[in-house]
Amino acid sequence: MARQRLAAPAHGFAMLVAVQVAMVAALLALGYGSEMASARRVTAEQGLAAAINSTAKATRPVVVTITEDIVLTGSLPLILGPIVIKGACGGRKCVIDGAGKYGIFQAYAAPPQCSVTIENLILRNAAEGAVYSKCDLKLTRVHFAKNKGSSAAAVGNGLAKWHIEDCLFEKNSASGAGGALYVSAAGRGRLVRTTFRSNRAGQDGGAVYIFGQVANAYVLDRVTLDSNTAGKSGGGLFVVGTASGAPKVFVSGCKFTKNVAAGGPGGALALSYLLDARICHTSIAGGRNSAKDGQGNDLALLDGNYFPQMTVSFCPANPNSLSLFVTPVPRLPIVRQNCAVCALPR
Repeated sequence: MARQRLAAPAHGFAMLVAVQVAMVAALLALGYGSEMASARRVTAEQGLAAAINSTAKATRPVVVTITEDIVLTGSLPLILGPIVIKGACGGRKCVIDGAGKYGIFQAYAAPPQCSVTIENLILRNAAEGAVYSKCDLKLTRVHFAKNKGSSAAAVGNGLAKWHIEDCLFEKNSASGAGGALYVSAAGRGRLVRTTFRSNRAGQDGGAVYIFGQVANAYVLDRVTLDSNTAGKSGGGLFVVGTASGAPKVFVSGCKFTKNVAAGGPGGALALSYLLDARICHTSIAGGRNSAKDGQGNDLALLDGNYFPQMTVSFCPANPNSLSLFVTPVPRLPIVRQNCAVCALPR
C-alpha cells in the first residue's frame, strides 16, 4: 500500500527521514509553499500537498496521518486517486484551516478508481467550501466549521457514492443551495448520527440540499438539524427528485428544531418533484421551525403534479399538529401512514 506518514517531533512537524528524501523532488516540482523543501525539513502543509499529488499515479490508497494543525498558505493540489487522510492529535481533532482564502480538499477523478476518506479532523475557515468531491466520499468524525462561499461539503456531478457518519456541521454558509452539504452525484448516500447546526444557505436547503437521482436511495439516520436557515425553501433539508422517476428518501430517527425557510415554504423540510419519502420515528412537528408566511413551517411538498405521484409515508402516524404546505396542483402528493416502508436499506 502506498503510504505517507506525517510525524511530529518536539520542534514541530517533520517527515520521517526516509520519506523526506523521496518527497523533496516532488515538492520542488510542485513549487508548493513559500519555503524551499529540503531533506532536513518538510512542513506539514508541504507534506500533505506532496501526498495528495502522489494520488495521480496511485493504484492503492495513499494513507496520510496528520499530527498537528495546518493553516494553509496556498491551494492544495487536486486529489486524482484514492486517499485516506487521518487526524491523530491525541485527545483532540487536528485542524486544517483554509485561512479564509482557500478551499481545502478537491477531488476530481472518477470512482471507483478515486475515493476520498477523511477521519478525525476539523476543517474550518475554507473559502468556496472545505471538501468538493467527484470521487466516492466517506467522512467520519469530521467537524466542519465556519466555511463560506460554497457548501462546506459537496459531492458533485458523476457516479460518486457518499457516507457521512458522526460528523458535525456548524456555522457554515453558502451563497447558493446547501449551506453545509450539497449533493448532485448519482451514487447512493447516507448520513448517520450527524448534526447540522446554525448553517445558512442563500437559496434552498439551509443545511442540506440533495438533488435526487432515479432509482437511488438516500438515508438520514439519527440526524439532527437545528437552527439552520435557507434564503428560499427547506430551512433544514431540501430534497428534489426528477420528473421521470422517484428516488427513495429515508428520514429515520431524526430531529428538526428551529430551522427557518426565510423566503419560501418548508421551515424544517421541503420535498420537490417526484420522490418516495419515508419519514419514520422523526421529530418534526412542534420543533419551532418556521417558513415564510407560515407555509409549511414543518413540511412542504412542492411541484407534485407528476405521474406517478410523490408519496410521503409517516410512521408511526401522521404527526399531530404538523404544519404542512402542499403546492395546489391537480395531482396532489399521496400522504399516508405506513410503517412497512421504514426498514433502512444497507
